[in-house]
Order: sequence, then structure tokens, then C-alpha cells
Amino acid sequence: MLPLASQVRFLLVEPQHPGNIGSAARALKNLGFRRLEVIRPKCDPRAEEARRRAVDAVELVDGITVHDDLDRGLGQARTVVGTSRRLGKHRKPHFRLDEVARELAAAARSGELALLFGREAHGLSDAELDRCTHLVYFDASEEYPSFNLAHAVLLTAHELRRAMREPLAEGALEPPAGHEAREAMLQHMEQTLLGIGFLHPHTREKMMRRIRRMYARAGLTESEVHILRGIARQTDWASGRKAGSPPSADDPSE
Repeated sequence: MLPLASQVRFLLVEPQHPGNIGSAARALKNLGFRRLEVIRPKCDPRAEEARRRAVDAVELVDGITVHDDLDRGLGQARTVVGTSRRLGKHRKPHFRLDEVARELAAAARSGELALLFGREAHGLSDAELDRCTHLVYFDASEEYPSFNLAHAVLLTAHELRRAMREPLAEGALEPPAGHEAREAMLQHMEQTLLGIGFLHPHTREKMMRRIRRMYARAGLTESEVHILRGIARQTDWASGRKAGSPPSADDPSE
């Protein structure tokens, strides 16, 4: 079995065509992965077309996990990778997949790795990419850089398989924090920054997107997330937003 494959989940956001789901399932089985999930599908993910396209990977189609919410679907994933061909100042850093494949393979050793793929017509939204720790794109012709959904899954699985088959250096670093812990910290930080006037309602979305990208680059660990929440709590108290005694300096998570 492919090393670390059980730590990797492939999540399709609002897929529209069951044929793409079946083709994605076939690609994953070809490359040794088995965890295929969908978020708010716009079609029956187990439709006959999906099963037909899956060929001998029909058990992956039968075993698909369906989520009605992205955050719940991401759950405790420690590393979240968003695939997008669109570049922009709010989508940086944006890595070519083969440049970070080894880093992602190493991340899977520390906990669940979730790979997000967007809609056939227009990919992932900015809000969905905000949930990601890494943004990646595929090497492609500038004339036509947009890939079919199933092809994007195939390319990602292929690069990840290659990276996972190479020896991974043992490391003693603390693993990154899970998605739920990161999101709770970011939402707390947003409210705190609004409360002290650093964020303003008309600019909060763009500024928080930059803050999210900054924290994503840092690869925050669980203990670092606790420290940042402690800073936010202390700031809340110092600014008069919360009554009572200040949080304990001995435990930044409290």
C-alpha cells in the first residue's frame, strides 16, 4: 500500500457531473489513494455514470463521504491544499504543485492532508481558498491552463505519489494545528481586531485574507495557535471588551 495514503483526503467542492466523480475515483485507485469525498454535490455522486466511469474503482464511488459544509468536511485536517489556476495579489504565495509535493508528503506524516478541488465551471471561491494552508497550481500551457476536474485530481495524486515514494526525513518538529483550531483562532482574531479598530467593516474581508495567508505561511502548530488565542484574549481584556480578571500569563490557551 502507498505509504501515508490513509492520511490523504481528496475533496471535490460542488461537483456537477457524476462522470468526473467516477473518473476521479479511477485515478485515485490507479495511484494508491482511496479517500474520495464531496462537498455539497450538485449531482448524485453515486449515479450510474459515476460508477461506469470508475470502472474497477467502483468501491471508491460507493464509499464516498458526502459533507454539507466545507468546514465540517475539513474537520481536523492539519494541512489543507487548494488547487486554483487563477493568480492574484490575494492568492499568494501560490506554488506550482511539483515544487511543494515533498513538503505536502512530509505534512501527511504529521496528520491528515486535505486536497480541495473546485467546481468544473469556476473552481474554488476566495472564501474557500481562505481555508487553505497552501495554494497550488499545475504546470500548463499559458494558452489553455484550465484542467478538467478529474484530470486535476489525477495530476495531484500523481505528484503526491511520486513524493511519497521518496524517503522522508525524520523530523522532531511539532505538527501543524488542525483546521478547526486554526479557524477558531482566526475568527477570534478577526473579532478582536475589529474590536480594537485595526479592522474596519468595509475592509475586513481583504485584510483578513492577507492575515490568513500570512498565518498559512507560518505553518502554525497547536501550541502556537493557543498562544495567539491567548494574545487575543489578553487584548480583549485590556481593551475593555471583556470584564473580569486578565487571562493567566502562565497558560496562553486560557
